[in-house]
Amino acid sequence: MKSFKTFPFIVEDSLIDLGERISLSRRARRVTQPDLAAKAGIGLSTLVAIERGAPTVQIGSVLMVLWALGLEGTFDTFSNLGSDRELCELMADSIPLTVQPKRRPR
Repeated sequence: MKSFKTFPFIVEDSLIDLGERISLSRRARRVTQPDLAAKAGIGLSTLVAIERGAPTVQIGSVLMVLWALGLEGTFDTFSNLGSDRELCELMADSIPLTVQPKRRPR
């Protein structure tokens, strides 16, 4: 298991940016941290960790906060593998061009 100090800078920066955006979205909606934590079904300390960009927070907690803020449309950003060009190229190489029907037993 990795410690906090071994995360690449890009990961740390992304977590901090996400936390800041969540905090900004919460404050723009005039929602307190305790109220958002309650609506998301998480503890206040978990929400504070999310807003600080802690790398140990469960992804489910982050998604619950996004849902509680009405930002569930951002789930697609997390889960859209189609935007991963390298993955698509790797998958394209392993997918057959044609598919033959299954042979029926005689």
